[in-house]
Amino acid sequence: MRKNKNSDEMVVDKNITRRCDGYSFRVRMMVSGVRIDERFDTLAEARAFRDRKRADLAMDPTAKLVLQSREAKREAARLTLGSLLERYEREVTPTKKGKQPELLKIKRLRGFSIVGLPAQFIDRTVLLDFLREGQAEGWSSSTARKYLMLISAVFTVAIQRWGHNLTNPVRSIEIPSNGAGRTRRLETGEYERLLVSLQKSRCHYMPALFVLAVETAARRGELLKLDWKDVDLMAGTAVLRDTKNGEDRVIPLSSLARKTLRSLPRTITGGQVFPVNENTLRTSFEMAIRRALRTYKKECAEVGKEPSAGFLAGLRFHDLRREATSRLFEKGFDIMEASAVTGHKTLSMLKRYTNLRAEDLAKKLG
Repeated sequence: MRKNKNSDEMVVDKNITRRCDGYSFRVRMMVSGVRIDERFDTLAEARAFRDRKRADLAMDPTAKLVLQSREAKREAARLTLGSLLERYEREVTPTKKGKQPELLKIKRLRGFSIVGLPAQFIDRTVLLDFLREGQAEGWSSSTARKYLMLISAVFTVAIQRWGHNLTNPVRSIEIPSNGAGRTRRLETGEYERLLVSLQKSRCHYMPALFVLAVETAARRGELLKLDWKDVDLMAGTAVLRDTKNGEDRVIPLSSLARKTLRSLPRTITGGQVFPVNENTLRTSFEMAIRRALRTYKKECAEVGKEPSAGFLAGLRFHDLRREATSRLFEKGFDIMEASAVTGHKTLSMLKRYTNLRAEDLAKKLG
């Protein structure tokens, strides 16, 4: 038993108190919006009265609806976008091929105030405020689109799979377009400087990953999943398993790709060619760019040359896939041959990953 603060009564059971100076028992409770306050001589009488009122309440259809509505409101208030996002991350994201990029988006999305709001209150106005918040951080239209598509996916799953009574707010706004595709390729001197810088990485596999990315047009995830049992150096081929489009893909290996693979440590039992995780690859690549850029600027200063503002600027590891794809066409591959190597299913996607240099096309014209 515990004593009520500022009271001469002791709590003895739910909704029941006893006077400290006697044996009078008091029942206080709400029934269908009506406050009940009755006194009894014994605890048994008080409990019987309370339980009967509870039973009456349970049988009252109007009271049931009131209680259900009240509980629904409480549940809705607890159901924030953050809680939906947490369940989505736990149950849905792991089933996707592109789970690592999505996990990163979820992590970044948690830094915005929108995740703390009840899902039922997220509407067009809230989403527009969220987009303005993102734009203040320098989001492109493509980035904004990705976050909105993630939020839309979370609501869709919550409604269709988990049975929540919600409306998808993303349908109420115009989703930004993808915008112009990236055209970034390696500029003159960037390949050589990056390779030298990558050789100083703590991750000793980075130089080989860099070379293989440019030589094969393979995606980052495809390279990291590559297994020695799928590499045939005699035939000059490698099999990329479980690729983004769901199919295995056999790719040719150039002489440089084969030479690079031969230089890597290999156990008798095989295993991963590159025992590296995506986070290590990303951070190692970014650090290599910074090292190479410092060296470049230092050398420019020593000879009194103004460094190029665009040198190594904005380069991402994924841009190497565009570099590799463009090189295939520059080597004379036709569309069918190039798509067989890159795995692109449509011409439009292949075009997004191709950026042919005008000077190379001019040479073909003669």
